[in-house]
Amino acid sequence: MLARWWRRHARDADCGTVTAEFAVVLPCVAAVAILVLCLGRASIVSMNCQDAAAAGARAMAIDAGGEAKARAAAQTIAGGGSTVSFAANANSVTVVVRCPVAADPTGVLPASVVGKATRYF
Repeated sequence: MLARWWRRHARDADCGTVTAEFAVVLPCVAAVAILVLCLGRASIVSMNCQDAAAAGARAMAIDAGGEAKARAAAQTIAGGGSTVSFAANANSVTVVVRCPVAADPTGVLPASVVGKATRYF
């Protein structure tokens, strides 16, 4: 009797398992996608910050004493929320640019990234 019941209902034993698996996997896929997008954004901000520091150092080395022009060049590339600092000595200038990164709710990504460039003359 059990064998006959099992043969009749064996096809229906897996009904709903795909829905349950999908309900478990979908949030994981969404979390990974969000993490990849956030990491991509942090990488882009980091590269822009480094480019801004290089542009500021280049502008400072070309125009002696032109800190305002160098700051404007760095902030044009880095964006409005960035901070630029200079350290100059007799034969070089170092520019450090700190750029904010959009905060993520988990706190995995840094709140800001730093770009640093030194130009010798």
